Amino acid sequence: MEKNGGLQSCLRCGNMFLYSGVGKCICENCKKEDEEEFQSVKNYIYDHPLATIMEISKETGVRVTRIKSYLRDGRLIISDDSPIFINCEICGESIKYGRLCRNCADTMSNEMRNALKVEEYQVGEKPNPASRTRFLEH
Repeated sequence: MEKNGGLQSCLRCGNMFLYSGVGKCICENCKKEDEEEFQSVKNYIYDHPLATIMEISKETGVRVTRIKSYLRDGRLIISDDSPIFINCEICGESIKYGRLCRNCADTMSNEMRNALKVEEYQVGEKPNPASRTRFLEH
């Protein structure tokens, strides 16, 4: 959950830190630790493309939930041969990365497009800077 900037409590360690209001609400120490864990997982998968998520977790020391979050966030993309998968958040179909399967993403996109249908008369033209009114001072 994103928060406004200012003094915040880190979602991972609970320490207070000055949050910029952009990105995950975690302190610099936890960001550094997260990046190190991510690189460890990424390198292990590169060297062992057919490893299971349990093997990766055991060998890298990174929790399964964290590995799944890398997949969900799209930071980590695995090969089609990999036995690793996560589930679509809507229908539960197996997917390799992201939050939604192709069908649910297309459905959601179409629903949003229809909900936000903008009629031609609702779209204004951009003003032409050359035709703006100018005032002369006396």
